[in-house]
Amino acid sequence: MISHPSLNAAASFCVVAALLSIHSVDAEFNFEVGNRIHERVSVFMKTPTNILFQIARYRDNQGFSHDMHAPDRDAFFRFNDALMETYPEFQSIYYGLEDGMFAGHGFNNKIANYREPGHSGYSIDSNGIAEGDMQKHYTSCVNATSGGPLPCDLAVGGKYTECVNDCDIEKCADQDSQRDCATMGDLERAACEANTKWCPSYTIKEATDDMRRGYLVRSTYCINSEGIPSQAPGEIAKKGTDELGSCYFSDGVTLVDRKIEGDYAVCGGGVCNNTFEGAYISRDYDPRWREWYITTKALQKPNWSPPYPFFSSQEIGITFSLPIYNMLDDGRDVFDGVLAVDYTFTDLSNFLRTNYQNSSTVVAIFEQEAPHYIVATSTGSTGVKLVLKNDEEVPCPDPSSSDCKAARVPAAELAENEMDTVIRNAFLRQQAEQFPQARLISSRSDNVDTLFASEMKSFSIFDQSSKLEWQIMITTPVETEDADTIVVGDSLFGVLIATASLGVVVCAVLVGLLIKNRAERPVITSDWRFLGAFVVSCSLLNLSCFAFLGPNTDELCLLRMWLVHFFFVLALSLLFVKTYRMYTLVGSNTFRRVTMSHARTARLAIPFVLLQTLILLIFTFVDPSKSTELIESSGSDITHRLICSHKTPAFFIVMIVYEGGLILVGCVLAFKTRNLESEFNESKEIILSMYDTAVISTILLVVANAAVVYQGQKRLLFSLGIFWTSCFASCMFVLPRMMKVQKQRSPPSTGRHAMTAGISEAAQREHDASASSRMAPVRESSTENGENEQTENP
Repeated sequence: MISHPSLNAAASFCVVAALLSIHSVDAEFNFEVGNRIHERVSVFMKTPTNILFQIARYRDNQGFSHDMHAPDRDAFFRFNDALMETYPEFQSIYYGLEDGMFAGHGFNNKIANYREPGHSGYSIDSNGIAEGDMQKHYTSCVNATSGGPLPCDLAVGGKYTECVNDCDIEKCADQDSQRDCATMGDLERAACEANTKWCPSYTIKEATDDMRRGYLVRSTYCINSEGIPSQAPGEIAKKGTDELGSCYFSDGVTLVDRKIEGDYAVCGGGVCNNTFEGAYISRDYDPRWREWYITTKALQKPNWSPPYPFFSSQEIGITFSLPIYNMLDDGRDVFDGVLAVDYTFTDLSNFLRTNYQNSSTVVAIFEQEAPHYIVATSTGSTGVKLVLKNDEEVPCPDPSSSDCKAARVPAAELAENEMDTVIRNAFLRQQAEQFPQARLISSRSDNVDTLFASEMKSFSIFDQSSKLEWQIMITTPVETEDADTIVVGDSLFGVLIATASLGVVVCAVLVGLLIKNRAERPVITSDWRFLGAFVVSCSLLNLSCFAFLGPNTDELCLLRMWLVHFFFVLALSLLFVKTYRMYTLVGSNTFRRVTMSHARTARLAIPFVLLQTLILLIFTFVDPSKSTELIESSGSDITHRLICSHKTPAFFIVMIVYEGGLILVGCVLAFKTRNLESEFNESKEIILSMYDTAVISTILLVVANAAVVYQGQKRLLFSLGIFWTSCFASCMFVLPRMMKVQKQRSPPSTGRHAMTAGISEAAQREHDASASSRMAPVRESSTENGENEQTENP
């Protein structure tokens, strides 16, 4: 049966726990930011795919009368110009064909690029005459500064294409086209043949110094308001303004005025003189040996390029490519070329800056794959730096120098402005935790004395032909919860100080009473040394509660683990062996003489203390209690906590098993000695102490883990529990002895009261004799060395 003091204490602890569990959290983390950005990125990445599919569909529907070949150049430019005006984030929309044609708009100025179909690498004789009808191409290059004519000489090492078997078609190199459909069943063969693509056969070669060769020029044009190449003065469109101007060479003075007559492919089978109107830059460029074209031809599927930097604008961009086909009369799909769009992340970066640059939230998007290059940020940083071509560690001294190039910046090196340190440090913390998706990670900035919490959201485009994996990192400032510590100024500080101090004082007073009355028989029979050791250990246990004060540093966390658990087992082991001795003497059913001195009883407690010391030593090196950062969220509420914690629950489990086991076994042993007469032993005190310890410990364990969240509140509960159980047990053993001492010191009664007392004492002696014959009485004797023993006489 549980005593009334234990019930009252349990009720008190429940009330205190309920009051401590009332706590509000004001910090919030807007998890919707991640969802909005993820949605925005999804829409952003779908835009170029939708545009190119629309162009391809328009082509399939005969929107272009010549399937976008050379005669459709100006029709495509009109259509393309409208798209570029609608989607300013596009750097360029262009396409290349298997016959070598290239057409497209783009980059920072309103320009057009066009290349006639055909193969470079044609031979030039010693008189500067090109083979066949290629002279019209050989003389079409221009000096970009002065506008003078230049020969289109292919440099040694320059690439060119050469047909194999007159560029006859063969199965493309992709996996689907290379399957052997003839070995399949009818249905499977039909599907296989439908997925088979056919490609013109040619090789890509490099020019050597043994022959002079020429190339087909890709020209850059001024355009008018319709997007069509033009050189008409006062009709040239400029990006960023509605005002029209004129077309100049790079000297800014010489007007572009080029009229080259010839039977070019763009003329549609006749002779025209507008093929190079407005062309002011010449370049050796064939789409068929460019990476975006080769990759798409090899895959025969839509695909994304990895992000890359633009040197001119220092922005990050990406290319989406789409293969296009022509169908032969026999139903075979012949690969005809590639549609592509160069897409900058300007719109995405502007979205992040507009929404979050002036807010406390910092957003960064970077690649999942190492070295985790930056894609976009809300801080205004581009994630691009200009470096020397031969040494990327050296910044470019002159942005106009040809010795420089644009290089991407990893998230760990981002340092364009002050807030980039927030991104960099949050990234490093996330990287150390392997970018968890469902957990908030804390970080601090180098130059901002603020704690931040960051959340990760993944974005990916992954199929057989493309793999883009990005991480969206949202970082926001948070405040550290102070309820996990008890420091000066806290409301709990004074309560814990008072509780622990009172426990030490109560136990000290009881020890003093034992020492003062050590010569009295009630104290001698209880062995005041052993009982004093127990009360001193209770005092030390209360004293260890002072370790609960202060911040949660690694040193204090480890100190708390040692002090509280060590002194708890020290006090509990003395109480346990006292219970065990009583059980051995009178609780066992064996009929044999048993002798157990107080010294032997004390020695029995040593293994329990040594085992606890060993456990604490093991966990000190294997899994110590350490200061651990923890960020918790509930809805939009977010809490940063600095707690004492182990890496695993192993220590908690071991302590439950070991300390809880001692309490449980002690309660069982105490129960078995419950009927022994109180005159001969301390069984009632032991039972009450053991049961009280068990009840309070259980309540504390349940309440601390189920109702109380913060460690500061838990520590106050533990200090109250330690105060109650230690003082209750100490008082149960010491105060009855002091009362007996006081009773012995009282003067004998006289007169009638004395006679009444004599009759009562006689009745009591008769009752004691009867009880002794029934219960195998315990008698006390002295050993040769003066130690008290208890002996059972069967």
